[in-house]
Amino acid sequence: MKSGIIGRSGRLAITVAGATLALGLSIGSAPAWAYIQAWQGDDTAKGYDSDRRLRVCDMEADTNAVEGEYFRVYDGSSSHLWDKNGAGPDNCVGSGEGAVLNKVRVCEQQFAKPDACGSWAYRI
Repeated sequence: MKSGIIGRSGRLAITVAGATLALGLSIGSAPAWAYIQAWQGDDTAKGYDSDRRLRVCDMEADTNAVEGEYFRVYDGSSSHLWDKNGAGPDNCVGSGEGAVLNKVRVCEQQFAKPDACGSWAYRI
């Protein structure tokens, strides 16, 4: 009889400890903010400062300029941020602060060809 009570309380303690651990792990591993980010090949454009600024990074040393095209909330016109030297890897330029970014994409300028553009990334 006693072993049944101890068994139930032991299972309860294990369940509570497991749930606490799972909650701690999920909170500890969750990002503080999911920034908007777009890719074209290895090149990237990523929001920062609560998505009020954009950083465009040329990650390929191929002499091709990289452009971040973006729209901000409440603004119907696109803006462009260029990393023109094509020097990569990990060569970045940043925008000034403004309204929150709404959508972003990355394009790579290619000689005598149309620009190669990645998909639009949207703010969630």
